[in-house]
Amino acid sequence: MKKKSQFTLGVFSCLFIVMLAVASSCKKNSKLPDESNEKTHAVTFKIKDFETIVTPLRAQSFKTRSASTSENNTAQLLYHWNFDSGGADPTSALDDAVVIDYNNGKTDYSFVAGWPSSGKAISFRGAKEILIKLPASGISALANWTFDANSSGTGPRALLLSYSTDKGATFINLADTIHYPPELATSAKFTVEQQLTSIPLLAAQECWLKIALFAGNRGDESNYNASTGTFKVDNIKIMGTTDQSILPDKLYYHIFDANSKILVKAGTLNAKETFGVALPQGTYYLSLFSKNSSIPLLVPAAVTDLRSLWVSNAFHEQSAEVFAVLDTFDVKESIERVLTMTRIYSEVKFECTDTDGLDLVDSIHIKQQHHAFQYYPFATASDEKADHTILRIIPNFTSTQTFSFNQFMGDVPENKPVSYELRVFRKGETVRIFELSSEIRNNVQLLFKGKLLDGVSGDQGFQVIKNDKWRDNVLVEY
Repeated sequence: MKKKSQFTLGVFSCLFIVMLAVASSCKKNSKLPDESNEKTHAVTFKIKDFETIVTPLRAQSFKTRSASTSENNTAQLLYHWNFDSGGADPTSALDDAVVIDYNNGKTDYSFVAGWPSSGKAISFRGAKEILIKLPASGISALANWTFDANSSGTGPRALLLSYSTDKGATFINLADTIHYPPELATSAKFTVEQQLTSIPLLAAQECWLKIALFAGNRGDESNYNASTGTFKVDNIKIMGTTDQSILPDKLYYHIFDANSKILVKAGTLNAKETFGVALPQGTYYLSLFSKNSSIPLLVPAAVTDLRSLWVSNAFHEQSAEVFAVLDTFDVKESIERVLTMTRIYSEVKFECTDTDGLDLVDSIHIKQQHHAFQYYPFATASDEKADHTILRIIPNFTSTQTFSFNQFMGDVPENKPVSYELRVFRKGETVRIFELSSEIRNNVQLLFKGKLLDGVSGDQGFQVIKNDKWRDNVLVEY
């Protein structure tokens, strides 16, 4: 009798283990924080003296943005989703008010392996249509829309793309119904490319892009199940051109789990005094950057952990102003964090003491001779990469004898060498080439003072006098 009891207990133990394994394998993919069983808390970030920092940036950079609008009429990335962070927020966005709307706003979707398989894709169950709602502000024209897609065996195998500029009252088809290739395996990706140049944005407040899903040509595939079939999409990109004169400043944030050092949230927002995220209980690190330009900061294509995050900026941006702040915080309940941002660039200014001849200067080309600065907020790594772009300055010597540009540096703990080659053009010809150098940190005003045209017909040499008061006004005479 005892042996029989032991045998019965063993059978039930095996059955229990099998049931646990089956239950584990049937577990859904991780969802958005607001769908997860894990309780989240609202974390609000407030930027101290926001108006003091941001308003002067817009005033100073407006002329630069307007001037560059005509030059920057090639298509650029407006919106991008890769879903690798396990959320539906865009990886980068012109306007953070953009939203992916499915099933009347209900977020009943999950995240599965994407393309590449090391990343994630968003998966919709029982979807009939998916909407991407884009704010039209700041967009002068749309160019194209691309994404990778596929479905489960009982999911849709055809889709129809359309758009609306009246908030969904009417939709206009962008093309005929698109069918999956007959031989497409469920693990493969089907890349969809659609031109958007026909969409009129004049006076539109929003532009809605719709993916309508249908059974399609199924061949030997399983029957279509509109309730349980899934549709997977990844790598959504929307290209277009921007009206740079009205684009707001941008905030770039990355939030890492303090224990695992893994990225948990990231995004790009229009600059605002406050913004918020939802996070489970834990300790986190925040990196936040602000930039006054529609041209994005240079960051890695994929940030996975603390050490993989770095930031840089193209040298040819004359008026780019970048601020940053790092923060560590604990989440046990809803909290508000007040952040003070620090300038992580320096101003390099030239004061010309020439008594005549400056009115004939056409332009000044400046080349960065030192390696481009790459800032690692949470690491000491340093990549020495050259930036051979040329900053072209057209001075206005009729009203002033100065010109300047901003040098991105990051938050560096000690002075770093900076060196520039200046090429002066007068009446279309090069009349002087010379170099100037110094050592500075971020948040410093460096002034080079001397004759711009000195040595045109004689000695090209110059004298440099360095003021050792760094993190103050540094004067170098030449």
